Amino acid sequence: MAIREREPDRVARVRAAMAVGEQDPVVSLCAACADVVEVAGAALALVKGGRVLGTVCVSDPVTSLVEDLQYTLGEGPALAASETREPVLVADLAATDGARWPSFGDGALQAGMRSANGFPMVIHGICIGALDLYHDEAMTLTETQVADALVVADVACRTVLRWQYVAIPNALAWQLEQVPAYRAVVHQATGMISVQSETSVDDSLALLCAHSFAHDRSIDQVADDVVSRRLRFD
Repeated sequence: MAIREREPDRVARVRAAMAVGEQDPVVSLCAACADVVEVAGAALALVKGGRVLGTVCVSDPVTSLVEDLQYTLGEGPALAASETREPVLVADLAATDGARWPSFGDGALQAGMRSANGFPMVIHGICIGALDLYHDEAMTLTETQVADALVVADVACRTVLRWQYVAIPNALAWQLEQVPAYRAVVHQATGMISVQSETSVDDSLALLCAHSFAHDRSIDQVADDVVSRRLRFD
């Protein structure tokens, strides 16, 4: 049974709290996600094939840094939740002793987030990504927060799909334009690295991510350098 059928009152409350304005619905959506669950930050990440395609939105600059780290390292709550299709709850990244997401955990802590949780966005059996929820202090989500987060993930998922549904045929919804735009430069750079280093596309992406991590730069910055021919991997 779907969440909206199982808990109609909770769904109605969450939908009302997440009602977004027309001026900036993308930013408003993630800010509302964080507000409803009462955490410091929220992000909606699209995931396919075990990789983050990009973020639809983030609630704040710190969360943006953490999400970029997840994309670069290939580990974090969105990827874990999308893989298991179950909530992934880490109350204290500092207490995991590197057992879960060692590199991501260290980076998130340095950025200012200590708690990381992922909730899969699933509709009709298809997982399109995850809702990531972060907090700047160690925090175990209560049963109410988990229940709210599950509804938030469902509402956010349907909101994103509705944006695309009402878009011009064969065109991307304007609210999602930054996702493929972010990917385009990364894909272009990956192809160039593949030629330069004579490696597979997968290995080239790994090289791009490794360089980004080693030099403490975002992956899109490094990709832009490759595309602009300021950086080569041969």
